[in-house]
Formats: sequence, structure tokens, C-alpha cells
Amino acid sequence: MSHNHFMSGSLGWVGDSSPDAATWLAPYRYPDAGPASGWPADRFPYVLRILHPAHRGPDGKAQPVTWAEIAEARNVPLEPGMAFQDLSGFDDPCATVDGLFDAVYAHLDDAAHGLFWDGWNGFLDQPIRECARVREDPTGLSYQVVRATRPAATGAVRQRTPNFWWPTDRSWCAATGIDDMHTLVVARDPERLAAAHADPRFETLLYRRA
Repeated sequence: MSHNHFMSGSLGWVGDSSPDAATWLAPYRYPDAGPASGWPADRFPYVLRILHPAHRGPDGKAQPVTWAEIAEARNVPLEPGMAFQDLSGFDDPCATVDGLFDAVYAHLDDAAHGLFWDGWNGFLDQPIRECARVREDPTGLSYQVVRATRPAATGAVRQRTPNFWWPTDRSWCAATGIDDMHTLVVARDPERLAAAHADPRFETLLYRRA
């Protein structure tokens, strides 16, 4: 199970009573990591994959370790679409994500709308009130529609990132899995991803889909 992110109060998420901002995502199921996954390739050819750091240390203290370090230790190549369990041999990277999403939001500071998976329930630091809901399809996952508030409004969710979030102009979209293993950011323009890719605080893979 993923952990709360313990972000600053500069950004929060509150319920949006209208589904209109999220209906454009309806045709797209939750993305796979690989460059050929197609999420949503018809809109965004460029993909930045932010690999959340794992942790090591027999004393129980979280010491961040990059995916590249794990790949080197196991003598396996780190591929753009590689899943963490294929790289490491176990399922959960126990991501040390405290502070990571504040840094991500700093690069994606025009984030305005988002979706939280309905299954979070009691795992959120605040309940999402008076929100619309959207579903991938009749059998797909259901999400609560939210909007960003700056600074975080009273009662806003601050300690977890939406599973999807994007700006009003839909020039990019980010997705963070329920397992917290990685964040994908897709964009129309590679320049929108360049600063985050160059940020030494992140381990990233940047690629273009055919």
C-alpha cells in the first residue's frame, strides 16, 4: 500500500461538482508505463516517467535508492517501460515520496483539475465532498472529480496526489498509480517536460512514442 505524501500547504484538492473538466479522459483507461501503451498517444506524443525512489536499510530507516542503482546491482538494463517488480524481483518499492510531489508540482504549477480513485476512501487526509464522479467505462474504475486550490483551502486534500491531474488547457496530463511506483507525465511539447527531466531531485526517463 502506498503512503501519504505529506506535501506542503501550497496546493490542495477539493471536490468539483461538475464532471465537465474530466470528460475528455473518459476514453482512456489507466495507463501502462511502456512507451507503446498508447495512453493517450493520440493527444500527447511525449512521455516523462518519474521513477519514485525505493528504500533500503536493515535498520528500517528509509534511505532512497534509485531504480538505476538497483538495475546496476542486479546487472539488468533499465528499460523505458520496465515495471518495478521486473527490475527488483519484488512488488513494492516502498517509495520514499515525502517532498517528491512538492517538487513535481513546482514544475507543473498550472495544474487545475484532477481525479482521485474512488477506492481511496479513508486513506485520504480529508474526505472529498460534493464532487462529481466519472468512470472509465461501465466496468472500469470510478473516480472523484476535484479541482486545485492555491493555497490549500480548509478541508482540501493535501497529503495525497490525484491519480490524474492536468491544466485547464490540457497541454499535459500526469498520472500516479495507486501503488505509488512511478508518475507519468504526457505532453504535446517536449519543452514542457524538459525542466522536470533535468531536475536532479528526480530519476526520470523521457521518450517519444511513435
